[in-house]
Order: sequence, then structure tokens, then C-alpha cells
Amino acid sequence: MEKLFQSVALVMHSEGDKSKLLLRWQEDHDCWMFVVADRLNKESFRESVTREVAWQLDLNRETDFLVSSMAQLSMEYFDKTNAETQTHVAVAFYCVHIYRRKVLESLTTDPANRWMSAMEVCQGKTANGQSIHPHIVDWINKWSVVQPWQ
Repeated sequence: MEKLFQSVALVMHSEGDKSKLLLRWQEDHDCWMFVVADRLNKESFRESVTREVAWQLDLNRETDFLVSSMAQLSMEYFDKTNAETQTHVAVAFYCVHIYRRKVLESLTTDPANRWMSAMEVCQGKTANGQSIHPHIVDWINKWSVVQPWQ
């Protein structure tokens, strides 16, 4: 049986009364994607997402951001893609809060990053039609992790 154990970082930033979510451009997938971490050996889901946020966004995990102590949502299920293959899937969504304005500015000015509305995420595409990785969008919509009006 295959295993897919991942943590998804919901890096958030408030703009007025709406929150924006940070996604990164993934050349190899030709789409925008959340910071996603594969869980390694004895690592917790939280440890994995903390590691990956620090690495992918080039942030200091001690001074630049905080990963919530508990997952916003954790789901576990068995996905049967065909008669012979079954995948054990476990996924956890963690809110990530940026501490400092300087860090927020550096994330905003990086062309590989983009702040997106909850509506864009739920629709699976940006306002200008670029795709957001469908696998994560499916999870978000299936379990109402993010609401379009947020």
C-alpha cells in the first residue's frame, strides 16, 4: 500500500477585512501551489510543515513565522485509484502567521510568491486564469478548509 502523508501550510495575511493566502509558482507543475510538506520518518505533521515553510520561503523558524500548535484540519482516508492500488492518505492543514512586516514585504516582492483570495483558491485558478494545483484545491473544497468569502 502506498502512503501519502502531507502537511499544507496556510500562510495568511490580512488585507482589510479579507485574508489572503500565499501560494508559490511551481514550474514543474505549471501552476500555483501551497507550501506542502511530505512527512519524514518520525517527524510530526507540524514539524514537517515548519521545516518546509522555512526552507521554501527562506525564513528563520525562530523569528519570522509561527505555525499553529494544532492543525486547522486533519483528515485520513484510503484512496482506491484502481482495483490493484490503494493509497493511505493523511493530510493536515496548518495556519502559518508571519511575525514581522519586513518578512511580509520580502514574501510579497518575491515573484515566485503570490497572495491569493479565498475565492481564487476555492475556484482553483487566479483572477487571470492561472491554475492552482488541483489536488490541494480538491481537499480544500471537499472539507471546507477555506470559504470563498474569507
